[in-house]
Amino acid sequence: MLKQTLLASSLLCIAGTAVAADVTNPFYLTSEKGEIGFITSAEIKNITEKNEYGYYSKSRQKILKEDMRYGITDSLALIGSIGNTWDRWKGSWDNPDKARRDNENINWSAGLGWNVFSGPARWQLSAQYGQDRLKNFDGEYKYVSAETKLGYQFKTFLPYVTGGVEIPVGQKSGIKGIAGDKFIYNAKAGVYQGKCEVWALDAGVRLTYDENRESRVVTAEAEASYYITPKATIGVYGTYALDGRAKYDVDIYDKSAGIRLRLFF
Repeated sequence: MLKQTLLASSLLCIAGTAVAADVTNPFYLTSEKGEIGFITSAEIKNITEKNEYGYYSKSRQKILKEDMRYGITDSLALIGSIGNTWDRWKGSWDNPDKARRDNENINWSAGLGWNVFSGPARWQLSAQYGQDRLKNFDGEYKYVSAETKLGYQFKTFLPYVTGGVEIPVGQKSGIKGIAGDKFIYNAKAGVYQGKCEVWALDAGVRLTYDENRESRVVTAEAEASYYITPKATIGVYGTYALDGRAKYDVDIYDKSAGIRLRLFF
């Protein structure tokens, strides 16, 4: 009798996973018209850059970000975000008085996300307009971004790939590097697994290429989430640069850790 009960529970779990509103799924936007979602992230990030010619740069960032979603239909949603980054930087500089600096970066974005296919085969498209503003240095950066995401849902896991581009449309003070007017590309390969709205894991490797600095960074990413309710989760996440290079033989070391809350209603 116990074996039959456990077997029935397992079958219900697998069946439920395929149709559940799995809010941690990388393809999840909203499940119905009028649904609202908030994803709150708090993160600490450390970036170190150096080369053999004496250049070095160290940055410690505290990042707070709120992602928001509103369901237009069950497959189309308004998406947006607002965030703030507190950055403490130190490094080599021609003027010793400027070898240390603090800055605050206020940023926001808004756009649309569309799940083109939502069956076992998944396809998602998104596009946004955004702005970054450096409060202490009166810098501003405006951009549009687009991303496509493809995956296939097996019974117990979902492998997926993404590709995206960020295109500058206006700036002052060059806050995206020295030039700040060239494209930034990114691609990711990942695997997601959710278990009966109890826990979920998402891990992958991302490649980011910035034409402004001619930089290439390969980063490992992972997130573990626990379901408080079917529409509310708490999780931890982190990133670690496996390899990072920029022009002038600069090596890039990048790592971060944070907590994330999801709430949909």
